[in-house]
Amino acid sequence: MNNFELNRVMKIINFLFFLFISFNFIVGQDPISLDNINLISITKNDSIKNNNEIKNKYLIFNSTGDSITIDTTLSIKKYYRFNYLRKDNLEILKFSNFGQTYNTLTYSYENSIFPEESFSSKQYAYLKSEDVKYYKVPTPLTELLFKSVMKQGQFTDVFFATNTSEQFNFSIGFKGMRSLGNYQNILSGLKMFRFTSNYNSKKDNYKFKTHYVSQNFENRENGGLTNASIINFESEDNLFTERSKLSVKFEDATSHFLSKRFFLDHEFVLLKSKKSNSLSLGHTFKYETSYYSFEQDKSSDFYGTSENSINDKTQIKTMYNKFYTSLKSNILDDLKISYLNYNYDYVTNALSSSSKGFDQNENSFSVEFKKNIFKNNLTGKVEKNLFGDRLGDLLYIKLDSEFKNLNYYLEFSSLKKHPGFYFELYDSDYNEIGWRESLEKIKINNINLSVFSHEIGNINFKLSLVDNFTFFSIKEKQPLNDDRDLKLVPGINQSKQTIKHLKIKWQKEFKFGKFALDNSLIYQKVNQTNSILNLPEFITRNTFYYSNDVFKKAMFLQTGISFKYFSKYYSNEYNPLISAFHIQTEKKIGNFPIIDLFLNARIQRTRIYLKAEHFNSKLTGNNFYSSPSYPYRDFIIRFGLVWNFFN
Repeated sequence: MNNFELNRVMKIINFLFFLFISFNFIVGQDPISLDNINLISITKNDSIKNNNEIKNKYLIFNSTGDSITIDTTLSIKKYYRFNYLRKDNLEILKFSNFGQTYNTLTYSYENSIFPEESFSSKQYAYLKSEDVKYYKVPTPLTELLFKSVMKQGQFTDVFFATNTSEQFNFSIGFKGMRSLGNYQNILSGLKMFRFTSNYNSKKDNYKFKTHYVSQNFENRENGGLTNASIINFESEDNLFTERSKLSVKFEDATSHFLSKRFFLDHEFVLLKSKKSNSLSLGHTFKYETSYYSFEQDKSSDFYGTSENSINDKTQIKTMYNKFYTSLKSNILDDLKISYLNYNYDYVTNALSSSSKGFDQNENSFSVEFKKNIFKNNLTGKVEKNLFGDRLGDLLYIKLDSEFKNLNYYLEFSSLKKHPGFYFELYDSDYNEIGWRESLEKIKINNINLSVFSHEIGNINFKLSLVDNFTFFSIKEKQPLNDDRDLKLVPGINQSKQTIKHLKIKWQKEFKFGKFALDNSLIYQKVNQTNSILNLPEFITRNTFYYSNDVFKKAMFLQTGISFKYFSKYYSNEYNPLISAFHIQTEKKIGNFPIIDLFLNARIQRTRIYLKAEHFNSKLTGNNFYSSPSYPYRDFIIRFGLVWNFFN
């Protein structure tokens, strides 16, 4: 550990020590016991007097109306979600810098008839309309998140939610991040603003949800290490311990992704009876503009030639209008019939005088239902494209049930969808890059069975059959120079074979008093003629930790070790010009352990996280990669916290 890392560790330890000692001298705000409900830790000054008033008061819900209560407890699941995405990242592989893209370790498609998102590497952190959260709170609620990054920067996420009346709530939030990174030209930045509001009339005959989200992603793109630098990296020469000394493919490339979206969903109840029967009409509107740009001061041999500097810009504008009627009755339970109008305008190389694009207005029809049959919940959805070239079709059925010691759900889906606008048409300032393809829609059939049991844990079996799998590859495999670097010019491919993907996932936590062992294991098998869908056969994560109250129960402590591993496979390679990944079969990555040490603590409603990330990197050799030319993260100590206020 160098002096810089040692000083950083000492500062964090001193801060924690000061925080813990200071807490013992705090007077007042005796916590209310909430042992009988799984809710937030609240004090007398939080404007809530007793448990009956607290229960179900602070709610978070999504666009479909599913809600959860605010929870400030500390758990291993929250530790997994304390990251840039604020999601469990077991099935993806992060890159060396905070705010970069992720490589995939498993395979899945969303059950959506809309074209697959273009510039897929930006979609991991992108906040979709389905991901936006709405709040219903009796008093103002604030959450502050801070997390240290790799070098010269920080990550913050702040939101505030309140109400003007019991019927109307709104929230405002901002997420910001900047991280220089340890390699050349790898800086990442994020600015995300979000505003939400929701209203429900006193008589429950009208309600609406609306949000506005603005997102701005910036990434300096270095293209990964050159082959000569990969040799130097793997040599473990002390000269290259400072990673900025390793040569990269690009020193002047930058990508930007910007998006702005306005969303409104509102519903009128036309008829309502005392027997829970109701008939309502609704309307959902969404307008979104997205821009992706790739800029270079001068052309690079890795992509070819250009007469000028590179300034590629692609824009996508979409407008979504959905009109629906919803019937709730004791006989049919829930029935929803919808008509969708979808308008899009796609333009590539938009700054050029020879820009290309297409636009169209399409329509679809859908029927959704929910029905309880003999204590089993049956859910179904049928969506059919009425006319247009790029909307797809969907058939979805789900059966689930809950018993005393066993829960399960069984899903079947059959989906046809467009592979993405940029697969069909793309143009660049590079002379060698540009295409217009006539593509078939991807066809995905899924069977998914999940079983939840206290004795055996959670087991999921998923079988996917994929036709017309669409992917990027590189056109030329002849060496570009004496170091045998390859060009990165992308090409479009669509497989005519049926690819079969089997995924089995098991999760189970074992507890031994104050100790626990949390396990996740994934097994995958891909049946295909050619190496197109490349995934590791095994993925495992095992976390052994200790939990206990300390300092006379003033603090709840959780500390342990986490181990993650995936078997070797031909991972996809990141291609920055198209902000996506292309397949390759030259180099396998994987078969290296990722060991993290952590110490987490909760003091009232503050959760503190201290983590020694990839602790074993100096012990196992420099064979760790996120993709063939992008090394995984070196050992680093990181600190963060989440702080909730209830006023």
